[in-house]
Amino acid sequence: MSEIKPAIKKDSGSFKKKISYIDHKAYQDRRRHEMRRRFLLLQSKRTHLERELEIIKASLISLDKQMKHYDNFEQLSIN
Repeated sequence: MSEIKPAIKKDSGSFKKKISYIDHKAYQDRRRHEMRRRFLLLQSKRTHLERELEIIKASLISLDKQMKHYDNFEQLSIN
């Protein structure tokens, strides 16, 4: 009796290499997407913080002017 040979040749590893390449490519795509997401998030936070800093700066300038005005008023009222 003769031995039955499989009709499909044994994989020489090329299929695994293709899967490995696809997995690696998908990993790179996910990584690139995640870095882009983080970059945009940090840009958004930076913009928000810069706006807050400008508001704080304007408030400090205004407060400084008020304090100087109050000091001048006190000097005039003492004399």
